[in-house]
Amino acid sequence: MRRRDRDRSEVHVEFEARGSTIIARLEGRLHGVAADELDTELLRAAREAENFILDLGKLEFISSTGLRTFLKLRRELTAKGGVVIFARANEMVSEVFEISSFEHLFPTFSTMPEAYKYLGME
Repeated sequence: MRRRDRDRSEVHVEFEARGSTIIARLEGRLHGVAADELDTELLRAAREAENFILDLGKLEFISSTGLRTFLKLRRELTAKGGVVIFARANEMVSEVFEISSFEHLFPTFSTMPEAYKYLGME
């Protein structure tokens, strides 16, 4: 999922650790089998994290399977007292979140510095 010559039909993720927070930068289209693969990678990374920031700045599309992936991650982190945060979602992704009421489940910020500030990472 991390190839540079990415297929535009799948999602790619890059992880960065900052203390107890994992930043996952998503790129591409999150649906179907790609969502299942991302699910595995995010949950593996969540074992080492207290909090998660999902940088959605390059996410082009999300389906219901992608939404399920985020809910699983949220369940994993909240069980440990952590939080999952969305940052930089484009208009299409934001609309999907609004329709599915995700904005009530996940703190959502338009910039990464706002997300960092929320977690006290300034």
